[in-house]
Amino acid sequence: MGRLLWGAVFVSIAVVALMHFAGLEVPLEQEEAIRREIDASVTAPAIEAKIEAALARNDIDEAAMYAELATEYKRPIRTDLVERIAAENAAGPAAQRGAMEFGAGFFKGEGTTVAGLAGAVTSDLTVVGDVRDIAHEGGLMITGQDYSEIILGLATVGIVATGATVATGGAGLPGKLGVSALKVAAKAGTLTAGLGAALGRALRRTVDYDELGGVLRATATLDSAAVRDAAGKVVRRASSGDLAKMVGDVRHIGEVTGPGETVRLLKYADSPEQLSDLAAMSSRFGRTTRGIVELTGKASLRAFKTGVRIGRVILENLVAFVIWFGGILSLIFTRGVWRIARRARA
Repeated sequence: MGRLLWGAVFVSIAVVALMHFAGLEVPLEQEEAIRREIDASVTAPAIEAKIEAALARNDIDEAAMYAELATEYKRPIRTDLVERIAAENAAGPAAQRGAMEFGAGFFKGEGTTVAGLAGAVTSDLTVVGDVRDIAHEGGLMITGQDYSEIILGLATVGIVATGATVATGGAGLPGKLGVSALKVAAKAGTLTAGLGAALGRALRRTVDYDELGGVLRATATLDSAAVRDAAGKVVRRASSGDLAKMVGDVRHIGEVTGPGETVRLLKYADSPEQLSDLAAMSSRFGRTTRGIVELTGKASLRAFKTGVRIGRVILENLVAFVIWFGGILSLIFTRGVWRIARRARA
């Protein structure tokens, strides 16, 4: 029994040491992990720095978003920052600034501020934005120049989605919102390489690029019905598969945070899985999702599921460990007594 006892002691110490030095982790309960990240990173100085940077580049919408985040998590920020944001967001100046930025984004199809990006996405919800992009990118393609396969593919899918929106009396609009936000993100440079690669693969399975000639010819006629018919012939399985999943996640983010914030948030998703995590985050944090992501340095809810080292868990739960180890000793002792009793009977 002595050998068994010392063997148990040795094995237990070895297991604990291995867990500690190998850095093995156990997952935290999600809400607790999120709380720890927010407590550590979402601080008043960090929020003030973000607000000052936003005000310096005249991005009032972003400054206001961080001020909202400070209020939500009860992080008091400097009075001068609060007063400046309030002044900038007064009815007159805010309306004029928002209208100008939105209008510029609407007509150019791209933007830099939240309002400008929202305008770009809104303009893309019409067939005009998709026709414009097909004509531009398709023209580059047929002349052998560099073109964006993603923008061309999304514009073609967008034409079909617009047709579905019209046919369903607007019921297809959410899907079209997801397509448009992805396309504007590609133009704005907020579509990451990883997500862009996955999107490109999904588009190649959905759009027959070799048969786009009919779409380009229809685009030249400026006949929107002809363009929709031609696009419908080269787009397949747009309502299912990887593309539909990505479009659905972007649509969900857009419904919660708004189109402009959605375009900006996409730069934190480097894969379809992280995009799904961002969609989940938007349900949890709402319009302040991007602020949480930027302050914590995390790209997804998966990243919030940080682990703690098992060695630390054991130290923090020493009593439980002692009980566990005592159970092993009890088992060894019981087996020893049983063996002695059996020998005595023999």
